[in-house]
Amino acid sequence: MSDLNDSISAALGEYGDDYDIDAITETLSAAGCTTVDDVSDEDFWAIAEANELPEVSEATSVERFREEVTAALRTKRPSGQPGVWQRGGVTLRIEGASRVNYTWPQSPLTVCHLAVAGGEEITIAGDSVGSWEALWGVVEPVLNTWSATVADRRREYEAATRAAEAAQKAARKAAAAARRAEEALNVLLPDADHSGTTMTQAQVAEYLGIAPGSVRKQMSRWNIEATYERGSSGRAEARYPAAEVQARASRRPGRGYRTDLHTPR
Repeated sequence: MSDLNDSISAALGEYGDDYDIDAITETLSAAGCTTVDDVSDEDFWAIAEANELPEVSEATSVERFREEVTAALRTKRPSGQPGVWQRGGVTLRIEGASRVNYTWPQSPLTVCHLAVAGGEEITIAGDSVGSWEALWGVVEPVLNTWSATVADRRREYEAATRAAEAAQKAARKAAAAARRAEEALNVLLPDADHSGTTMTQAQVAEYLGIAPGSVRKQMSRWNIEATYERGSSGRAEARYPAAEVQARASRRPGRGYRTDLHTPR
């Protein structure tokens, strides 16, 4: 039987799904055939056509909607609680529908409430719930609008995410280039001259002759704000504008600063 079945499948080829192979196998087996070679091509295809499967038509959008709503009405729920159909962000609450009879239209007292995520609820009654087609005619445009809006927002989100990632990558690349440029510049400058660059906390401490732990307090006292850059350790490090640090340092008493040439502020 397996050889016969296999030979039938081979003879039908890509059209095998269009025929009832088990029924063809039974017919040929009853005729004493062990393979399709035991019958003529004309007889084989006559038997095959007699066992051709009917075409399966896809459910229409209204039929699918009806099946889904009927399933929602059949769901067990406390008395008085509406049946709820939901697809995506669209919800349909059905009040007053029969709990034993699922034909449509329902009673004149049946009222449907249609809601969209993030929007207001609307009430559907009267002729709009008089048939499956009428009810779907109200629900479908709302569902289509919701689907289109979701697609738009998803595209906007993905585009913004890609832009943010690109900006972060560019920022990291620019920061790395700035560090390399600063290091290259510092190699060419005297140890005490960092004009036009920034100074690390350690460099400021050394330049001012104070403890590293006192740098932040001193900078705050001089109203010099720090910027933060990723250091070699991978952690953010404070950097202070060298020109401002040097200018304020030069004005300290005992460092060339003449109080008799400046009026108090």
